[in-house]
Amino acid sequence: MKKPKIKYIALIVAAVVIISAAALIINKHFIFIAGEYIGVNCDKIELAGVSPDGVERRTLDELRADSRVTFDECMMLVNTEYVLKDDFTPAISEYNDTGVFMNDCMKDAYASLSSAVSDKFGVRLLVSSDYRTAEEQADEYDEAPAVATVPGASEHQTGLALDIYVPYYASYGFIKTDAGQFVNRECWKYGFIIRYPVYGKSSTGIPYEPWHIRYVGEPHAKIIYNNRVTLEEYIKSLEIGKWYDVDGYMISRQTLDGDAGLDLPDDFASAVISPDNTGCCIITVKK
Repeated sequence: MKKPKIKYIALIVAAVVIISAAALIINKHFIFIAGEYIGVNCDKIELAGVSPDGVERRTLDELRADSRVTFDECMMLVNTEYVLKDDFTPAISEYNDTGVFMNDCMKDAYASLSSAVSDKFGVRLLVSSDYRTAEEQADEYDEAPAVATVPGASEHQTGLALDIYVPYYASYGFIKTDAGQFVNRECWKYGFIIRYPVYGKSSTGIPYEPWHIRYVGEPHAKIIYNNRVTLEEYIKSLEIGKWYDVDGYMISRQTLDGDAGLDLPDDFASAVISPDNTGCCIITVKK
């Protein structure tokens, strides 16, 4: 009398397994998200400390006059702990007559990412939210305080962040598409990161947002993605005054103190200097 019961239990278990497997196949984005969580596409990058040959202190005026040096805002950390100053004015302009406004430093990178999505998947990468003024951010917060951040704490006010989608697939639907998974997996190759990754809530305080990309430039995007860290964790991992050597670049986080100047190697090909909004700046030197 017990055998039929065991047989039925076995059939039920088999059915549950089959249904579960089918659900995973149908919802393959769950598998993708799990892979991003454990870092199946990541190749850890070691940041080696280095002492450059010949470091010279240069004033900000000297650096601005140097044609090899670019000042931008790509490494700014913006959150509820590090808010933007009331007089902050980013370098913003319209992108290709699209009505989308973004930080000037990321336009070429976004054009390359958008082109890659179009070429590979035959769909347009669209923008649902771009640069916001402090007043616009205040309106966002008043309308949805449970999901929007307070004025001064939103990356959208820097113009460095975009909420993106493809036709018919916005918000969480974006990650269900091949294009969305491509962006999440490979946007670092274009200088972007998923600002609020699936593993990052304990650091950022914000749940996974697969549609929210943030420009940080090279080689920072590569390091952040492959080492599975958030922007908060990455910036805080850079010891102030120390130089790091990685992937043909040297990186240094230095205190930004008025006209005291910054230390740069005597010889370099180019350098990008960005405030990080914590009282320091990050210098990225291409050797």
